[in-house]
Amino acid sequence: MKIKVNKAAEELLKKKLGDKPGVIRLFYDTEGCGCVVSGVPAFHIVSNTEVLDITIESNVPELTFILDGSKAVFFEEELILSTDPGDRSLRLSSNGQHYGMYLFPKDTRIQETQD
Repeated sequence: MKIKVNKAAEELLKKKLGDKPGVIRLFYDTEGCGCVVSGVPAFHIVSNTEVLDITIESNVPELTFILDGSKAVFFEEELILSTDPGDRSLRLSSNGQHYGMYLFPKDTRIQETQD
């Protein structure tokens, strides 16, 4: 699986990551959808990978994308992640379809507490 990231989306994600380590999870959300095939995509910034995660190749080596391997069936092999300069949301598409147009990356990394 591959994802092509345009420059504006790259800048948005790098800003969202900041200087803390993290990876970008393509999340397939089925909660409240009634059926697994009715899920919606989302992007979560996470601290760690899970056992079933696969790495999604990208044209931006500084960004690591992952996906639960069992959810890969819901996406085409080659994806496009884009936005326009100044936008806060992402668009996920492929040559065959649009997956979502207003995807706001959510930072779900565990916040470290200061003692």
